[in-house]
Amino acid sequence: PAAAGPTTPPVGSGKGKTLKMARNAEPFSPFVPWQIDDNPALFLSVNIYDSLLRTSKDGRSVEPALATKWESSSDGLTWTFTLRDGVKFSDGVALKAADVKASIEQCAKGEKSGWKDIYKAISEVQAPDDKTVKIVLSQPYAPLLSTLAMFCVGVMPADMATASNAADFDATKTRGTGAYMLSGWKKGDPVVLKQNPNYWRGLTGPETISIEYVPDDNSRILKLQGGEVDVIDFVPLSQIQSLGTQPTLNVKAFTIQQFAVLVMNVEKKPLDDIKVRQALNYALDKEALIKTVYFGNATFMNSPIPPGTYYDKSLPGYPFNLDKAKQLMAASSTPGGFTLDFSVASGNNTAQQVATIAKDQWAKIGVTVNIQQLETSVLRQSYRDGKLSIFQGGWTNDMNDPTQIVNYAMRGGASPFAYWTRYNNPTLNDKITKADLEQDTAKREAAYAEIQKIYLEDAPMVPLVYPPATAAWQKSIEGFFIDGLSYYRFEDVKINK
Repeated sequence: PAAAGPTTPPVGSGKGKTLKMARNAEPFSPFVPWQIDDNPALFLSVNIYDSLLRTSKDGRSVEPALATKWESSSDGLTWTFTLRDGVKFSDGVALKAADVKASIEQCAKGEKSGWKDIYKAISEVQAPDDKTVKIVLSQPYAPLLSTLAMFCVGVMPADMATASNAADFDATKTRGTGAYMLSGWKKGDPVVLKQNPNYWRGLTGPETISIEYVPDDNSRILKLQGGEVDVIDFVPLSQIQSLGTQPTLNVKAFTIQQFAVLVMNVEKKPLDDIKVRQALNYALDKEALIKTVYFGNATFMNSPIPPGTYYDKSLPGYPFNLDKAKQLMAASSTPGGFTLDFSVASGNNTAQQVATIAKDQWAKIGVTVNIQQLETSVLRQSYRDGKLSIFQGGWTNDMNDPTQIVNYAMRGGASPFAYWTRYNNPTLNDKITKADLEQDTAKREAAYAEIQKIYLEDAPMVPLVYPPATAAWQKSIEGFFIDGLSYYRFEDVKINK
């Protein structure tokens, strides 16, 4: 815990200025922190809502946000948080402990929360007074502080948190304590964020943020080069070097806790056969992908957990081994091969290249690949509905602990269905629960090592690489930064024009 921030918000140089950004995909889920399950909505949410804590820029520790200090009871079951003085929502109403209580309760137990598994140890949230929040646990929970820095426990006013379950709730009209606010949005239009005039850290960023959604990589780059936008993200790695030579632009590949995979629907035959899934893994040359698709700007993915806390660097992953792949196919339920529909998002050059290489390499084990290009919104709805056989997906950690990824991407039985693979291993589910609750650091590390090993062997995904996050921006833009969990906070940006 550290001291509280400024009591009088400073006014920065962003007044009257607009930052224009082009992103690759628009938000899909509502702007309700605990209902968010896509990165475009998440990236906006962290600029609108604050949590009790926030993750440090390197993604490896937590620091104060709405709470300035906290302490645990001797038995580890009761945690007491003291709220920061002077915090107001964007409508000018003061933050109270009841707002934090209502928001955490919705995330931990609400009917529309997609993150309940991470907060299963919370039995009660109390607000004994306006400045104090108490969280009572059913048993000691090692990753609690990390979970309280996540986006999904972003704080809304209590009345909004409760109303967010209603079918007619308008999540595009926000009231948060974060640096920016949203007064409405229609899909297909740019998202326009305005500064929160009551932001407790001060008005330091641009007054307005305008984000348009341009799925095609080349179109985003042209908009940047033409000066139509100030910042773009998801710069193709093939363009990093050439953009870096342009005198008016900055371009960077940021190291973050992220992976790229091929997601297989294990309920679709023959992907329900572990031998088939393992064969597809061994038959795809990831080192070749790193050279030809990622231009050397990625590393081989050996574990289903990105490098970070409890990542097991000793796991072998699935190195290219065509002979082993052929042996597995020969012993599988489809020794004569099969046809596989591979779905990619239109305009996503990286996914298209990966699919093309997979088509060529998997043909050598008797698999005929049909590449299907879908609009991003159609692709997302289709994999949520379980209609796709295989598609390229990615994961970025949202906390400095593996609890999130093992519950979201590996635990089966409920949405998001082990990251849309429909994989469900009851034995692994039980091990995940026990690992999440283990207090001993060495035992936790051993438990997560076993979880990684089991999941890797069951192969509901094809691990590809650990890629960087990429962005490019005009040199008139200062302070743009993608942190270790891939967040960018517009409050840190300065426009020098």
